[in-house]
Parts: sequence; structure tokens; C-alpha cells
Amino acid sequence: METTRRRLFAVLLTSMLLLLGIGGIGPALAAGGLDPMSVEATIFPGESHDVTKTVTTPEFPPQPDIMFLSDTTGSMGGAINNVKTNATNIMNTVLAAQPTAQFGAAQYRDVGDTPLFAVNQQITANVAAVQAGINSWAAGGGGDTPEAGINALWQLGQPGVAGFRPDPATGIIVWFGDASSHDPSNGHTQADAIAALQAAGVTVLAINVNSGGADGLDHFGQATAIANGTGGQFLGTATPDQVSDTILAGLSNLPVTVSMQSDCAAPISTTFDPAEQTITSGENAVFTETISVAAGAAGGDYTCRDVALLNGDVMTDTDGNVIYETKLIHVPGIELTPETAVNELGTPGQTHTVTATVTAGSAGAMAGIPVVFTITSGPNAGASGTCSVNTDCTTDANGQVSFTYAGVQGPAGLGTDTIVASFTNADGSVTYGSDTVTKDWVDTTPPVTACVQGPNPGGKIPKAPGNGGQGQNQDGFYTLTATDAVWPAEGIDMYVVDSGTGTVFGPYPVGTNIKYTQAPGATPSAELMSGAVQWKIKGQGDMEIYAVDGSGNASDPTSCLVPPPPK
Repeated sequence: METTRRRLFAVLLTSMLLLLGIGGIGPALAAGGLDPMSVEATIFPGESHDVTKTVTTPEFPPQPDIMFLSDTTGSMGGAINNVKTNATNIMNTVLAAQPTAQFGAAQYRDVGDTPLFAVNQQITANVAAVQAGINSWAAGGGGDTPEAGINALWQLGQPGVAGFRPDPATGIIVWFGDASSHDPSNGHTQADAIAALQAAGVTVLAINVNSGGADGLDHFGQATAIANGTGGQFLGTATPDQVSDTILAGLSNLPVTVSMQSDCAAPISTTFDPAEQTITSGENAVFTETISVAAGAAGGDYTCRDVALLNGDVMTDTDGNVIYETKLIHVPGIELTPETAVNELGTPGQTHTVTATVTAGSAGAMAGIPVVFTITSGPNAGASGTCSVNTDCTTDANGQVSFTYAGVQGPAGLGTDTIVASFTNADGSVTYGSDTVTKDWVDTTPPVTACVQGPNPGGKIPKAPGNGGQGQNQDGFYTLTATDAVWPAEGIDMYVVDSGTGTVFGPYPVGTNIKYTQAPGATPSAELMSGAVQWKIKGQGDMEIYAVDGSGNASDPTSCLVPPPPK
């Protein structure tokens, strides 16, 4: 994380020090941006969509905390006066581009000097206070050639000393000097200083001032090592009146690594090509984003966002607000209706119709989409049907197409069909999604029974006289008869009831011939007979019959009257 932040700090230093290079007044610094800022696309399940995405990198990262650190030994008078003269203009120009920027001032000399190290102004938004801190600098002291720069850097890396704000503020030390540092310096080594600055997430930009006769800030490679170790840069050597130009030239080509990040979640996913790229800050980074929808994804609208990362940190505008690109992905899906339906099978020629609707969320109806209807299970599994409005089974302008099929008649047609509608690409080679509904073919209609005169044991139909009060059939010969809308005769059971006692006899097949005798006071009974009559049944009252079909539907009793025996 420290390395990432230090790289961002270097970007900020580039812009801030550009101001030094032009005498304190610099051009307006551009904020970063994303193009496009929004993406709306319709993507089928299992497919993807490419978007060209351009990241305009800012010249300047947000919320910079810039600490001016100067060697104030005797040889630094010219450089100190240059910074005093330009400091307020530098800070005001930075603030024009990044209103949340803050600044500070610190100095160092050498062991035995006063001050050895001092923070003249902690990081603050008060420009006048920072200018006053810089104005307090005066060249003096120094002793031997090496100074106490390493001690100063170590001190600024300690918590609370410089007053750097916490992440995501960008901590920066602009270090000016004309001589190397003792190592160790006041008990702190170069490695100690680098470790402290890394822990604090602070980067260093170093400028060697050629004041004449000094060994230089980068003697022994100190400035280069410290700048590189904190993700900063050593900008080289300049005379006091050339320092700003040197800084400008050195920082105009600072790199920034740009990558993209998305919060899209399943079934939406994104990839970026390239995964990252390093460019000069302020230039554009161009990516190809591939937005993919998982196979089998449910239809509807999905939203998510992309952000750009600069050296691993999220890019923000000049007010510190994260810059987002928003996505609205419409995924086509299919709905099959009705969800369930029930048909009484008894009427011949029964059909069932389902309607498929293909829509892509708020993008609306999808016309011209092929739909395949399949009855996957049930009594009509594998049956074919016809489509309308479009007979080729493609959706109409409303995204709809209907499918009708005929149900199998008879007991074999009872049960639940499972119907699946799938929408595909133009040639049917890719299935995007499907929906499933059910259709129940039922039988709730009972059989119909009738009192039909039957044969006598000799096989002849008797011509018994009389009816009405004397009975429907005075001789008591009946054929048990019933019909059903679904079940054939062999699927129907028939029963005989003695109305006098409620005794039930049966079951008997449809077409059974019986002789029923009314015998008040007798015990109800049934006996097998030979010849054309199969059963002789005796009851105390009249005969009633009912039938039960293979679906368990029972008819209401039908009275078949017989006369009582003569007295």
C-alpha cells in the first residue's frame, strides 16, 4: 500500500513543482475523468459486449499534504530566498486545482547547530501560516560538509511530527539541499529514514542545489536511494536560480500506472484489456472492457459501476469524490404463462395454450426471437403443436408467441404435463434461457348410470306387466349400466344398494345381469346364478345402483324400483 501511495504522491509532486519551475504561477491542473461515464447495453445470457473506455489521468492526485523541507545551512541562502519569494503563489496555484491541498514547512542544519531540525509549520490549510514558517528560514551554520538531512527525514516520518493527514491524503516531502547527510545522522541511518517514510506512506522528491563547493545532495547516492525507496524521484542538480526549471523538466514525465476495477457481481462480470498500463500522468489510458453475462442468467436489469485506479488507489475529482462509470445491463429473459392450468379431460378435442414473452428488463419487448416449446413430461410428452401469432414461433412486436397442443383423450391423457419454452439465437444453435409451466389434465366427472331391463336366466327379456306404483320392472331383471366421459366400461365398477337396509353389493362389471327381489324382513343376500343372469340379489327395499370410475368419481344413486312380493 505504501508503494502505491508513494507513486501517487510523485504524481502530485510533479504538478506542485511544475509551479516552482514557472516562478510560482502554473497552468490550471486538469482533473481525471472516465469516458464513457455511463454504459447501457442489452446482452443475452452467455454472451458479452465490448466497450472502449478512456481514462483521462489527472495531472495531480487529490488531497495533497506538501511539506517543504529545506537545508538552511550557510550555503543555501539563494535557494531559500527563491522559495520564500514563490511559496504563496505555489500554494495558491495548487489550491486552485486541488482545493483540499494542505502545506507545511520544516528545516534542518547539522549536529551542533540550532536548530538541528525544526517543523516551522505543521501541515495546515492556512497558506499564510506556511508562508510565515518559510519566512522564518535563514541560512546559517553547517560545520563540516555533510548535514543532518537523514535525521530530518526520519523525524518527518514519525507519527504526528509533520501533521500529515491519514490516507487517502497524499503525503509529500519536497526536499531541497546542497550537501549530503551524515549516515547515521543523529543516530538514524539512511535505511531508518526510508523505513519511517514508507511506514508513514510519504514520498520524497529531492532537488540538489549547486551552491558551489558542496558535495551535493546526492553524494554517495543518498538522494536517489531515498527518493526511489519512497516512490519519489531525484530531479538532479540546479543552481539556485535554475531550481524551478530543473524541477519542471524532471517532473513533466512522471509515470502513473492505470488499471480498472468493477463492482459488477454475478451474473455480470467484466474484464479489461490491458489489465493495466503505465503512462505519463495527465495523458489518456485506453482499455477495452468486456462485459459478460453468465449462461442461464435470469432476465432483467443489472446495475454496477467501474472506477479507475491510479497506482492502485481510486481516482477522484478535485473535491475528493470518487469518479464512477455506471452500467445498466439489460438481460433478455423469458416468461411462460399461465403458470399452471387445469382442464377437465372429459370433453373430446381439448387443447391447451401457453404464451411466451421475451423481454430485456426495462428495455422492453424483444421481437423476432425464436422460441422452442417442448412438453418434456406428462401424458402428452413429446407432442407437437402450433404457434401463433407468428407460425414460425418467433416473438411478435410485443415479444410474445403462443403455442397450442391437443390433449390425449381417455385415461392415458390424465396427469400433469410439464411445458418448457426456450428462447434461442436465430439458427437455434444457442439456447439463452427457458421457463417452465404445468398443465393438469383431470377427471372429476362421475359416471352416469341407468336402470336397464335385463334378460331372464334363459336370455330373454321378460315382458312383465305394469309400472308406476307397481315398480319399474315387476320381474326384477336388470342389466347394470353406466357410461363415463373418460373411462371405458372396463374401467367402471358398479354397485347395488338395498334401499331398505343400505346394504351394498359389488363391485360388478358394467353389463352384469342381475335378478333383484324385494323381500321385506328378509336378510339381504347375493347369490351367483347360472345362465344369462349372473347374480340373484335379495333386499328389504327397492334396488339402487351407482358407479365409480377409474378416477374414483362416484355417481349419485339411481333407483330401480321393483314390487314387493304379493300378500
